[in-house]
Amino acid sequence: MFRTPIEKFLGPPLILGGHTLGFSHCSSFKNRIHNFNSTTDVDPSINPSFAASLKSTCPATNNAKNAGVPMDPSSTSFDNTYYKLLFQQKTLFSSDKALLDSPKTKNIAAKFATSKDAFTKAFIKSMIKMSSITGGQEVRKNCKVVN
Repeated sequence: MFRTPIEKFLGPPLILGGHTLGFSHCSSFKNRIHNFNSTTDVDPSINPSFAASLKSTCPATNNAKNAGVPMDPSSTSFDNTYYKLLFQQKTLFSSDKALLDSPKTKNIAAKFATSKDAFTKAFIKSMIKMSSITGGQEVRKNCKVVN
C-alpha cells in the first residue's frame, strides 16, 4: 500500500533526490523558518544552526527578489548528499522532511544516504518511469508552474 502521493505516482520517493542539485528562492521555504505556527517561529524539524543560516540569507522582511540558497550547499555534484542532509535535518522543503514520516520512505532514504550507487541506480529507474508517464516531455520548465 502506498502511503504518500509521491509513492502512489512513482513508487518509492526517488525523484526527490534530484534536490541534490539546484537553487531555491526563499519564498519556497520561508514558511519553515518564519512564523511556522502559533507556538514557534521555526519548524522544529529543522536543524537549529541550519535554520539560523537560512534566516540570515532569507530574513522575514526579505526584499531581494532572487534571494535564496543552493538545495545542497555542501556539494556541486549529483550525489547522495541530499539523503545525508535529510537525516541531519538540513533540507529546505516540507516534502523533503516528509520522507522521514513513513517507515517505508525513511528506510529507503537511509539506504540512499549510505549508498551512492543504490541511489544513482534507483534515480535513473525513476526518471525513466517518469519519462514514460509524461510521454518523454519535459515535466516542468518552472518548478512552481505547470507547463
